[in-house]
Amino acid sequence: MGVLGKDLFDFRRPRTHVKVQFGEDGYWIEDEPEVIPYGTTLLAVLELDARKYCGLVERLEDRIAARDREGTLETFYPMLDEFVRLPLYNLFIKEAGLMEVELFHRAFAGEARAALADDIINDNGAILNKYRLARDDLLLIQRRYAWFLDEMAKSRRKEKKLQKKFSLPEQVYWGNVDAFVSGVSLGEDSEVDAPQVNVQYAIHTTDDKETGEVHAEVVEKMYFDRLRDFVYVELMKGLQKGYVPRRCLNCGKWFLQTPGVSYSYCANIAPGETERTCRDVGALASFREKVQENEIWTIHQRAYKKYYARVLKKKMTKPEFEQWARTAEQIRDAALPRYNRANGEARSQIAEEVRRELNRL
Repeated sequence: MGVLGKDLFDFRRPRTHVKVQFGEDGYWIEDEPEVIPYGTTLLAVLELDARKYCGLVERLEDRIAARDREGTLETFYPMLDEFVRLPLYNLFIKEAGLMEVELFHRAFAGEARAALADDIINDNGAILNKYRLARDDLLLIQRRYAWFLDEMAKSRRKEKKLQKKFSLPEQVYWGNVDAFVSGVSLGEDSEVDAPQVNVQYAIHTTDDKETGEVHAEVVEKMYFDRLRDFVYVELMKGLQKGYVPRRCLNCGKWFLQTPGVSYSYCANIAPGETERTCRDVGALASFREKVQENEIWTIHQRAYKKYYARVLKKKMTKPEFEQWARTAEQIRDAALPRYNRANGEARSQIAEEVRRELNRL
């Protein structure tokens, strides 16, 4: 039986095929003019509560298995609404997706509803595969990519021991997850390889709204049909450029690290706080930990409090205290490298020298 409205549009036409142009600091989806920073889509997937969409797909599969026409349609439309809101898809099928939902409602009204239900129930994958694959990709990314990023972040313990900062690729290496970067499933499924993408090059231009100048750069142009393939490339390019999602060590939420900065805490208001952010709370906790673990820092803080108390008691002027504080920082910073290299009695001697110097200023 023919379905009314098929002449208007083909609902079997793929709507997840997307063109992406990768530049120096981000990428462009289809013809959207705004550049998107690397890691943005992966971050959105990690933050997403996928239970509603995945539940609708599972419910639809149950209705199809039961050959329940009305139940199939009652689930199909809400699933469409959720699909067009998913990360990545909401960037390039936002208008087309909403149009798709509207056309479904218009084209398959009345008697045509039963025919549409039959088409969905008897579908060989042409209609529903993109929705099932989106569900599978969301679950894989939230499970495996979260694991990968968490393991990568553990390398920061080694950073502290070695007294140096690692680049993102070095964090992958020291986190012992470098063997997993060659597959889109990050090692979960040995049968799932990295996507085979064809790369073309193009010149992408953007207009500077303030100066009116045109900026041009060479970009890589790729096409993707699945969310997991795109996110894999986005993550690897982000690691090259300095962008990666991080899990906040205070609240557990994900945030995007950008080039040139390396935070362990997000900028959201911390749980139980009204003004202080997780970054504020974390910085204070890190400082306290640093003081507790290093005798030079402990001696410096004790001397700082003692001399500041003199200011409060009017026994020392603020300019005198500021001069003392600057000199005290120089003494502390000069002693720290020697202290960290030393052991046993040598450390005790360095600490005693610092104590005497700070208290006779």
